[in-house]
Amino acid sequence: MVADPNQLLNSLYANQRSQQGRVEAAEKQLSEVMSLLRQQANMPKWVEEIPGKRSNYFAVIEITIAALSTAKVEGTYTVSTDGPFVITAIAMWYQRTTSPYNGNWRPATAVDARIAPASQQLGFQLIYDDPVLGTFDVEFAESGSDRNWQNSPFASALFSPSVGCCYVLPVAQLVGRAGVVTCRVTPGVAQDKAGKVQCLLLGYKIVQGDTYQP
Repeated sequence: MVADPNQLLNSLYANQRSQQGRVEAAEKQLSEVMSLLRQQANMPKWVEEIPGKRSNYFAVIEITIAALSTAKVEGTYTVSTDGPFVITAIAMWYQRTTSPYNGNWRPATAVDARIAPASQQLGFQLIYDDPVLGTFDVEFAESGSDRNWQNSPFASALFSPSVGCCYVLPVAQLVGRAGVVTCRVTPGVAQDKAGKVQCLLLGYKIVQGDTYQP
């Protein structure tokens, strides 16, 4: 039986249209891939190349320390969506939140502490005869990062008063928009009164940039 020429012709046309549609879809996908590759090639490779205005910025993480506790506790800071946060240094202090010595900030380490006994009658007992000496094991981490900032907890002695209670990072830490920085502290010595640790992330925000910002 001889096939209907019109049916054969219609079938060929339908197959051609189907193939043409697949070619057009492939061309569209290829165009999108090329566009992404060009965008990737133009993206900044270093922090210094990220476009935008640099504005000094200090982020504060406060962590409550319970009385008579040596349990690990943590606090977090979430970067706002107006631009990434570049951390260049970290500082840390400790404060009692109940009497006595309530509200006085002091180093988060007993290193370099100078204590004069009250029996010396120097007149500075409220300052030098202060038994509030914090000491902590410290950890930092960033959400989305492939590693913590340390291989194991380190001593808060890093934030010694001899360096201004501030440690300058060897390499600036870039935290993208909506990124979360976590600070964990473990009291090395239980304090008889409740208090809090204040961790200060010093650096700058990159704002008024464009779509190439992280």
